[in-house]
Amino acid sequence: MKDHRQLALSIPPLLEQIHSSAAELRDSLEQLQTAGKPWQHYLLQPPFALEAAQSLQESFERPFSLAGALYNQLDYVEPLGTGGDARATLQIPGLLAVPDKTLALAKQLNSDKEAFASAIAEYRSALAERPMAERDRNVREVLAQAGYPRAHLRQCYRLVLLCEQHPDAITLSWIKARKSIRKVTVQWCEKKLVQMDPTGADPGIQYQRQLLAGLHKSQQEDLRQVQVQSRPNIQVAEIFFAQEAGEEDQYRQVGYSSMPILVAANEAGGLPEFTRVDHQPSVSRRRQRRDLAISTEPFLPALRVFLRQQR
Repeated sequence: MKDHRQLALSIPPLLEQIHSSAAELRDSLEQLQTAGKPWQHYLLQPPFALEAAQSLQESFERPFSLAGALYNQLDYVEPLGTGGDARATLQIPGLLAVPDKTLALAKQLNSDKEAFASAIAEYRSALAERPMAERDRNVREVLAQAGYPRAHLRQCYRLVLLCEQHPDAITLSWIKARKSIRKVTVQWCEKKLVQMDPTGADPGIQYQRQLLAGLHKSQQEDLRQVQVQSRPNIQVAEIFFAQEAGEEDQYRQVGYSSMPILVAANEAGGLPEFTRVDHQPSVSRRRQRRDLAISTEPFLPALRVFLRQQR
C-alpha cells in the first residue's frame, strides 16, 4: 500500500484541475447565454432549486449562466433552509441544449472529478486503521493545504449528466423521496458512536452514548435507523433513439438530474421532444404504515437512529 503522505501530495493538483475544468465549462455556458443564436433550455423551479439559484446569486432568467455557476460551485456554501448540513448539495434539475464543444468540456470535467474522487478514496484507504473522525480530519487538512478549506466533496464528486448524441425524445418524471428503515442493535450504535468520537472530546456524541447506555432493556429491540433521500429529484427516465424499419428502437436511462443534463443540440440549437412536468411533484396520498410507529424525534441524531414506539 502506498504511503499516505505521498498520496496526500497527489490530491492538490487534481483538485486544482477540477476547478480549472469547471471554470472552462462555466465560461462556455456563459458564451451560449450571450450568443445571438438561441439555445433551448428547460429548467425546473421547485423550492430547493430557487434556493440554490439564490445561493449562487444567479437567476432562472439566465439559465445557461445559472447552470455554469452550479457546475463551478465546488466549495461548500450554506444552502438556505438546510441548517448548515454539510451533506446538502445545490440542486437544479432540467435540460440544456449545447454544442459539441461544451459537451467535450463537460466530459473533461467528469474525468477530472473521477480522478480526484479516486485519489481521495485511496488516501482514506491508506488511513483505514485510524478512527473515522481522524480520517475525515486528515482529508480536510489536505484540502485546506491545497487552498480549498471549504471544498464540498459531494459537489466535487457528482458528475454532469450528458446526452452526447441528439436523441429523438426524452421522458422526464418526478420520483418520490424514498425512506429506508432498518433495525439496529445497541452494540452497533455504540461502535458507530465510538468511531465518530474515539477520544471522547465531543460532548454531543458522549451524551448520546449515555442515552444509549441508559436505554431500558425493553426498548433495546426498538432501535431503528431511518435514512431518507434528502429531496425528490427529477429523473430522466428514458432517452429514445428511433431506428430504421425492422429494427427495435433504443431506450436508455440516464439518471437523476440534480444538475441540468447537457444534451447535444440539433442544428437549430434545440432540444429533442421531451415531456414537461410540474415544477414540483404532486403530494403523495399513499397511506403511511411502518412510519407511524417511528418516533418523530431522533434518539441518536448523529446516527439518524429513532425509537420504534410501543403499541
